[in-house]
Amino acid sequence: MDYENILRDWLLGLIAALLAALVLAEMGTQFLEPVLAPFANLLALVTFLAFILVTGAFLVYTASFTD
Repeated sequence: MDYENILRDWLLGLIAALLAALVLAEMGTQFLEPVLAPFANLLALVTFLAFILVTGAFLVYTASFTD
């Protein structure tokens, strides 16, 4: 298993999540307010929780290699 790819993908996912949060914070109300605001909030919450779970799983996995 190539650990550099896992770390790279994790960092790219973090950057993408932060950019999406910035875009929605700046422009989200005018595009999403009428119909899509509840769905966007739910999607943001699910994405954030999935990112936290994956990060936690990665930390637990790496901690299992300690002697």
